[in-house]
Amino acid sequence: MTSQQVGIVLTIVAHEDVHLSIVKQKGDWGDAYQKKAAVVRLSRADLEKLALKDGAKVEMSTAAGSVVVTARSDATGEPGVGFMPSSLHTNRLKSYDPGSAISPGKHIEARVMPAEKGITLVAGLIVRRNRA
Repeated sequence: MTSQQVGIVLTIVAHEDVHLSIVKQKGDWGDAYQKKAAVVRLSRADLEKLALKDGAKVEMSTAAGSVVVTARSDATGEPGVGFMPSSLHTNRLKSYDPGSAISPGKHIEARVMPAEKGITLVAGLIVRRNRA
């Protein structure tokens, strides 16, 4: 089996993005948010392992959940590490382990593989709670 078929395990570093923060402050959870949040930057080497081109869709999975996002090539990226803005998409991938030495939410171990599904929509990521 090729890495394209089973995916590769990467450390996704979630970071604050000023442009995404501005969109969130405006309360725009629509297309502008989606366009900025649903992106992971991967090294050229990792894109090659997955036999993908810049702009391809990838499914990222952890024990906590999975999302489909756009993969962008990062010329300065190191193999094995991806970068993604902190968002509803990264929240879906996070799980809290009180025994971990790594700060929850900043580093996410995820299996990444090519996706044929569409980008995970924000509407499917928002948790709505009924207030009593």
